[in-house]
Amino acid sequence: MAAKIEYVVIDGCIQDGAKVVRKGEVYVPPSKELAEELIDEGKIAPRGKLPAKDEQDDGD
Repeated sequence: MAAKIEYVVIDGCIQDGAKVVRKGEVYVPPSKELAEELIDEGKIAPRGKLPAKDEQDDGD
């Protein structure tokens, strides 16, 4: 069995059933399709591959 890829929440939080995963915490989506959707929305990023600081919105 292949190892699951871990992601980090980079925007807001994600509710997975009764569990809430907050920004900065590790999240493992239940399916590849959901992972792709959350990546496209900018909610998660593969662990170890966070966007560069200058690519993030700093509120300016």
